[in-house]
Amino acid sequence: MEVPASLPMPSWLYEWATGLNARLFQWATGRLPASSVTLQAVRIPADGSAPHIIQLSTVDVHAAGNVDCCFGHIPDFRPYWGKNLGWQWRDVIQFTARDQSLPGLNGLYFGWKSFAMEMLPLSKYTGFCGDAFIVKAVAREYAEDEWMEEYDEYGRARYDDVFPDAFLESPLLKMVLERLHDR
Repeated sequence: MEVPASLPMPSWLYEWATGLNARLFQWATGRLPASSVTLQAVRIPADGSAPHIIQLSTVDVHAAGNVDCCFGHIPDFRPYWGKNLGWQWRDVIQFTARDQSLPGLNGLYFGWKSFAMEMLPLSKYTGFCGDAFIVKAVAREYAEDEWMEEYDEYGRARYDDVFPDAFLESPLLKMVLERLHDR
């Protein structure tokens, strides 16, 4: 029997391995990995006001069991969705932009929404409940003779800043929202 060159890793194994990475770092250095980073995100407010760039800190979600726990840490949307079901009932999509007129717009994007329909107001802009958010991530790529990994040494996703004006004025905003809406 021939074994495929690449087998998919079960999610439980991936979550265990990324958690182990953080525990090994703690054991070897005697300190915990940095708990939070600050990043730029696009916020699409539910009240219909214009999408805009905000600064968010990340929060550890390894043990949360949500669809995005494999990222290790994600932007903290709790100030916008609340700390209960609005936060817990979230969904994420991935969108890869290529061949954009501005090369800085190319890359890997994640869009988040909450599906806590009774807890959050219906968005006048997107058609789903609550604010939506878009974040640019570091995609695995080969640059300057080395691989740029999409995860840091603690097994957490690495994020990149979006190009504020260029992204908000580009068709990417609509494309990411459509993909998020279809989910």
